[in-house]
Amino acid sequence: MKTGREYLTAEELATVERQELQSSRLEKVRDLYLFSCYTGLTYRDIKNLQDYHVIRAKDGTRWLSIFRPTEKHSCQIPLLENACRIIDKYRDGNTENLLPVPSIQKVNAYLKEIVSQCGLDRKLSFQSARSTFAVTIGMANEVPPVIISKLFGFRDYTTRCTRVSDKQVSREILELSKKLATNK
Repeated sequence: MKTGREYLTAEELATVERQELQSSRLEKVRDLYLFSCYTGLTYRDIKNLQDYHVIRAKDGTRWLSIFRPTEKHSCQIPLLENACRIIDKYRDGNTENLLPVPSIQKVNAYLKEIVSQCGLDRKLSFQSARSTFAVTIGMANEVPPVIISKLFGFRDYTTRCTRVSDKQVSREILELSKKLATNK
């Protein structure tokens, strides 16, 4: 019996990224899913994103600055290049939201169509994107678990005892960006 959350392997993730989809609605949902795969954000976090959440660091990299009620303060998330491309694709200044986000029911229904068009034998929900970020993007590329926990907004004993600075997160994500760029 299978336990745990579903996630995409690196090969499956590449298939989803490259697949030509038959409609713009499926392309938008695929991009939302991929955005979550490259940020670890939840559906609710992405739905609430607005243009002002994207900030630029002194070194020129882009970050998201979002408020998570569980953390009671702003959370800073460095953006991988793949996530930046998705933001740039949908940024038009005419909408309040950063990305076009349909209801979670539609997203999960469209994900079934996307998986089918990609020829993958998977049952995915939007939540699996976070697991893909943690397992396929993060851990497979040697991002320390405490960094992944911080990006996820987890506040457990480990992250409280091992304070992680934004500088440490930035360094790890920069290394991850380099690894992902070489794996293309």
